Amino acid sequence: MNPSKNCHSQSPFSSLSRRKFLRFGSIASATTALDLAFWSVGKASPPSSNDAPIRVGVVALSFYRVVGGIIQNVLEALGHRVEIVEGPHTEIFSILGQGDLDVLVAVWLPHAHQPLFQRFGAQAIELGQLYNDARFFWGIPDYLPDDIQSIGDLARPDVAARMTRVIQGIGPGAGITRLSQTVMASYYLEDVGYQFRTGTEREWIDAFRQGVDARKGVIIPLWQPQYLNQAFSIRRLKDPLGIFPGADRCSLVITKAFRDRVPTTTLNALRRIYLGINAVTEMDYLTSMKGFSPREAATQWMNRNPRITQFWLKSSS
Repeated sequence: MNPSKNCHSQSPFSSLSRRKFLRFGSIASATTALDLAFWSVGKASPPSSNDAPIRVGVVALSFYRVVGGIIQNVLEALGHRVEIVEGPHTEIFSILGQGDLDVLVAVWLPHAHQPLFQRFGAQAIELGQLYNDARFFWGIPDYLPDDIQSIGDLARPDVAARMTRVIQGIGPGAGITRLSQTVMASYYLEDVGYQFRTGTEREWIDAFRQGVDARKGVIIPLWQPQYLNQAFSIRRLKDPLGIFPGADRCSLVITKAFRDRVPTTTLNALRRIYLGINAVTEMDYLTSMKGFSPREAATQWMNRNPRITQFWLKSSS
């Protein structure tokens, strides 16, 4: 299944000045029809400008951005100002370790982000789970022959001859990148001519889309939730050596200082947020394939699920 041609995906920031702007600049968006609908659903007042902004860290990938939009909407519905901080994995976790974040969206544990969390998360705690069954895998387009079922099959001469030898990944600090490099070595894929290359989110998406458009044997390091799982028919390759770990939980992480300074109602609301794999994939599809901003995609989902939103925002001690 080919995706719509108006694919829209924001790439990670390419300059330090842009990152600094996001780190220290408040991003209070203009009120839109979607925002007004959200305030109606939440039965809350627009945020006050008197309190210090809550700094929310988001890894600069589309599926993290939409979850960041959910967190921003909830915090603003509770009367807080929000400052979004974006960047690659290593940078965001480093900023957390420096004490310059209040909230991090989101941390995959106990596997994918454990090395980064152990290094930078001493002053942070898991508040609640945003979704479960987060997983990594390698995939191929489903139009390829049915006898390609596992990563080990990629090393067969007849299979390797028809595959694109460059496997495009994302940034060097990502869990999927670290594991994919291990896959390359463990399955001896370099010996038959494969290369694994890191890059931007845009390069990763383009390499796969162009391969599919040309009906080539393209390999994609992938995970769930991610909108490509909905936009394309992708066959997940088996991993007989067990390089990819079991399922992770995706946790909303806060600093201890943040826990101690915000109202209990705010902590309780954040703790109640649970989305699930399908909701995140749906929102990611809206922003990446339909051209909505991550904030708009999050607001649309919340407006379509008012009971869930009201449960998050209900007043309780």
